[in-house]
Amino acid sequence: MKIMKQTAKKKEAATQMIDQTSSNHLESLVSFRLRLLANLYTKASASAYERGFGLTLNEWRIVALLSSGGKLSISRLADQAQFDRGLTTRVIATLIKHQFVKKERDIQDGRGELASLTVQGQELVSEVTPLAAQRNEELLSCLTKNERVIFDSILNKLTDQAKVMLQNEKVAQLGIRTKYKDA
Repeated sequence: MKIMKQTAKKKEAATQMIDQTSSNHLESLVSFRLRLLANLYTKASASAYERGFGLTLNEWRIVALLSSGGKLSISRLADQAQFDRGLTTRVIATLIKHQFVKKERDIQDGRGELASLTVQGQELVSEVTPLAAQRNEELLSCLTKNERVIFDSILNKLTDQAKVMLQNEKVAQLGIRTKYKDA
C-alpha cells in the first residue's frame, strides 16, 4: 500500500511537471535554456575568434583539444569536440592548410592517423588562450564566488545525470531492436 501511494505521488508530480512545462512551453526546459546560453555565448565567441585570429569556433575547439591532448586520432578528436567525423576531418584539413596542425600515421593502428599541433599551432594556442580565459571570466563575472562553486557542482551533476539517461536510452533501444528482430 505504501509503495502504491509513493508511485501515485511520483505520477502526480510528473503530471504537474508536464502541465507546467506545457504551459511555459519550450522555454522552461533545462535543455532549451542551456542550448540558448551556449548559442549566445558561442556566437559572441565565434565573432571574437574570427575577428582576432581568423579562426572559426570549430577550428579553435580542435586546436584547443590538440593542445591539451597531444596527438589524437580523428575519431577521438571528433568524440571530444562533439563533432561528427566528417566535420572533424574538414576542420583538420583547413588547419593543416593554415599550418596549425599536422597528421601522421598511427603506428599502433596502421590505417589510422594522428593529428597534432605544429609549432605555429602551439603559438596560436598561446595567443588565443588568454582571450578564451577572458571571455570565460566575463561570462562568469555575474556570479559570486560561492555561486560559481555551486554552478560548477550543478553542471557536473547534470552532466552525470545526462550520461545515465543516455545509457538508459541505449539499453532501451537494444530492447526495442531485440523485439523487432525476434518478431
